[in-house]
Amino acid sequence: MKEIGQSGCFGGRSRGRGLLSASVAAVALLLPVAALAQATTSGSGSASGSTASSGSMTLPAIDVSAERQRDANPPTSVGSKLPLAPREVPQTVTTVPRERIEEQKLITLEDAMKQTPGVTVEPIDGNRLQFYSRGFEMTNLQFDGVPTTLDSRIFASPDLAMYERVEVLKGPAGLLNGMGGPGGAINLVRKMPKKTLEGYGELTAGSYANYRGEGDITGPLNQSGSLRGRFVGAYQDRNAFQDWTEQRRGVAYGSIAADLTPDTTLTAGAWYQRMSYQGAWNLPGYMSVVNGQPQMRLLDVDRSTSLGEKWNEDVFTTKGGFADLEHRFDNGWALKLATHYIDNEMDRKMAYAYSPVTPGVNRTTLFAQKLRYDQDQIGADLSASGNFGLFGRTHEAVVGANYERWTFRHRAANPVGSWSVTQNIFSPDASAPEPAWRDWQRDTRTTTDSWGTYGVLRLKLADPLKLIVGGRMNWWQTKVDADALARTPESSASVRGKVTPYAGLVYDVNSTYALYTSVTQMYQPQSFVDASGKVLEPLKGRQYEAGVKADYFGGRLHATASVFHIEEENRPQADPRFPNQSIYISGGKAQSRGFELDVSGEILPGWDAYAGYTFTRAKSLDSSANSGSAFTAIAPMHQIKLWTNYRLPESIDDRLSVGGGVTAQTSMYNEFPSLNYARLTQGGYATVDARIGYDVTEKVTAAVNVKNLFDRTYYQRINNVQSGNIYGEPRTVLLTLRAKL
Repeated sequence: MKEIGQSGCFGGRSRGRGLLSASVAAVALLLPVAALAQATTSGSGSASGSTASSGSMTLPAIDVSAERQRDANPPTSVGSKLPLAPREVPQTVTTVPRERIEEQKLITLEDAMKQTPGVTVEPIDGNRLQFYSRGFEMTNLQFDGVPTTLDSRIFASPDLAMYERVEVLKGPAGLLNGMGGPGGAINLVRKMPKKTLEGYGELTAGSYANYRGEGDITGPLNQSGSLRGRFVGAYQDRNAFQDWTEQRRGVAYGSIAADLTPDTTLTAGAWYQRMSYQGAWNLPGYMSVVNGQPQMRLLDVDRSTSLGEKWNEDVFTTKGGFADLEHRFDNGWALKLATHYIDNEMDRKMAYAYSPVTPGVNRTTLFAQKLRYDQDQIGADLSASGNFGLFGRTHEAVVGANYERWTFRHRAANPVGSWSVTQNIFSPDASAPEPAWRDWQRDTRTTTDSWGTYGVLRLKLADPLKLIVGGRMNWWQTKVDADALARTPESSASVRGKVTPYAGLVYDVNSTYALYTSVTQMYQPQSFVDASGKVLEPLKGRQYEAGVKADYFGGRLHATASVFHIEEENRPQADPRFPNQSIYISGGKAQSRGFELDVSGEILPGWDAYAGYTFTRAKSLDSSANSGSAFTAIAPMHQIKLWTNYRLPESIDDRLSVGGGVTAQTSMYNEFPSLNYARLTQGGYATVDARIGYDVTEKVTAAVNVKNLFDRTYYQRINNVQSGNIYGEPRTVLLTLRAKL
């Protein structure tokens, strides 16, 4: 068994292969940057030489200086097609900008969402995960404002190397998506080609043999800049903190933009991401009976414990492309057609702990399975947006229509014969050979089509008052082949002309404060089936939200204080009679209430802060035996997230910057009514991060990031005593060297 250290800057295995791969990747990415820089310099030199030789006059050099500019709160289009300042949106919006992504070393969307106030990230296993906001799952994922479907069964966190920022809308986002839950929407804003030559390359090395190379270059492809391109690439090779667990991630992204006319732009691109994961992540819990009362608690094993087999492997592949055509009219209106294609694949062969542990016996049984998931999504969105005059005032409008088709195929197989392996949780032996696998024993296919039309008006009723009204009419249909191999009958469901309304008010008290309120509805058809093969009834619900937004220091610092109330019914939950078989039941009604405080931006020149506090009281209103467990494990009552970074003033040394952050939450637990309300609990905890950066030159920066500085031990996911409990990451150190063009 390979050893992994629990301390030290780069504790654990030292693998030349990982360092070499990351180094080669970074060097390869820096070469085009250097070549373009050289070409630019050479071109300038030749021009100068030509001018000098011709005897023309040489002008004196002019020094140009500018203050460092940061935009922590850029206009956002999540939830609408209009690029709006945060104070103009009558819902809570949080943005994770590019500069923060780089400062905190937020490598994946998972990392960014962990820093977003009010959001809980729940890992499903070593790769897949779910996002929750205000107690409800977030299933609306957008790329540059175009909606897609986030399916946690096959969702591996995207690498942020190819994105400019992450925008998060809290609460229902049915205006554009039409179909979606009350948790909210995530919008990933892609990096786009620029007319100026820019680029960077960076190398990162860290704890647990974590090596990464990343590069980005963009610029004009012709003299006028009417044709421009961008390429982003990254490769990461790392061990996890669990024994013999490793992960490799590679991503490539390219895009091109062409100005067909001065008012018409075509942008197209493609990406590819592959991630392989070998290891085990899952832990069971202790289960005993004392005086007739069931007792549960989490395992107290070392965080490096891996309960699985060394042939465990997940391989996720995501590839896709997009093409956008936009035309800008002379009257200020714009027409845009956006299309996309996404292909997700997952191959898994896995043995993992799947039985409770009796104290003193200290053994668990492994469950083995082979899986193949395939998902395809195609979509198109046509929209028009602009201003219009009415009653002597200027108003804004968006109208559009979109279509999405996604298909999902699930295949599964068990080992040939009876495969049973037990492991001691304190000294596991992962040497059992891989079993022979049966042919596919299950083959389920789901095809879903969703389309609709939408419109929104931002009416200026008075100078300080805006009314936002909108709606969407939805059509939706799904066909589920519950099991082709078993020849079970197909099940289908459809929705015709369902309207999802939206309404909000924004009142500008003055240039600093704005009051707002909104009412949003959600309606989400489901493709989950029950034991009879029938598709579950759609999710239904609504949110009421009100609050105040403020812009301080000329808009450099933005703050939001909000209260919310959410209702939902027809929640899906796994049917306990059919464990591990993707069979569901409807879980009844639920309710969530709370308030949020969110601050982001620049407090003083060079001092940035992002802070959020969330109070959430989510509960089930249904009396079924399975109704109340989820909320207490995914919606802590109190949650605090803070990050700040300070660049020292020039009078001291403005090449030096320091940062730090805290993430804290109250306890979470799962309660089991069928076991006399026994609980599995993780107490409240806090983790601290820190950073120090230094500009070696104007173009080169070195930085050290420490995550979980005080090495707090905690479980980031609570499931049950059978399986699904996952430790949070121990202290890690990352050293980054970054060079920009």
